[in-house]
Amino acid sequence: MAGLGTRLGPLARVISKGMFPLADEAGVVRPVMHTIAAEAVAAGIEQLALIVSPDHAATVRRYVEVLAETAQGDLARRVEIIIQDRPGGLGQAALCAADFVGDEAFMLLLGDHVCRQDPSRPRCAAQALRAFEATGGSAMVAVQVVGPAELHRVGVARGEPVAEDIYRCTEIIEKPDVATARARLATPRLPDDSFLAHFGIYVFGPEIFDCLSDRVVRTPAGKETGLTEAQQELLRRAPGGYFLVRIAGQAYDIGTPAGYVAAQAALSKRREDASGRL
Repeated sequence: MAGLGTRLGPLARVISKGMFPLADEAGVVRPVMHTIAAEAVAAGIEQLALIVSPDHAATVRRYVEVLAETAQGDLARRVEIIIQDRPGGLGQAALCAADFVGDEAFMLLLGDHVCRQDPSRPRCAAQALRAFEATGGSAMVAVQVVGPAELHRVGVARGEPVAEDIYRCTEIIEKPDVATARARLATPRLPDDSFLAHFGIYVFGPEIFDCLSDRVVRTPAGKETGLTEAQQELLRRAPGGYFLVRIAGQAYDIGTPAGYVAAQAALSKRREDASGRL
């Protein structure tokens, strides 16, 4: 997809991160992309676009074809596969879906983030979508609280509380150092050294595509276009309509070995809790 998957070694050059296997709560092994797509459908999303690289398109397409022949066929029929010609970054990958989305609001789910909601709470994507519908605006970005040790690998936002677990965003910085986060990204009512980090779930109005197009034009040849820069531009253009929602759940970045292991451990724990045994 948006990058080369270098953190997962040679395997990610052969098999996309979205096709890495995970055993779900029922013990059924499915690829990461299936888990993410099911999360979107459970939130009420009716049509899905998978942005894939040319090298991985055949494998993804074959999986969707096989899925269509199973009890999960309804999920497969919702999917459109869109080819990202080159690894141009997450921003460029999102821009590939502009024609698919059109003039409507849409949900963007990162292909290397798996999430699990807290017990008795709605699915994580559903929490973000409900918050967007309740507030309107140009963006509702799902966030979770992280500490200083995690800042170097996440996008971080500052927010002003407007309702329970909902904030109006005032600043976004990608992978800030601790000093910058303490000086500029401390959100009121959070404990010291606690920060709001991106969760891997975004709901945007179509305005984000203008910001993405501008960033692609300004990105030097050979460089990747990040999503964060487009988010910063959207925040500048619509400062009163950019919101954050703190999700009751946990996101796992399966783009790292530790995150992949943690995601599988969380699914196994859910299965153990549900059945009393593995």
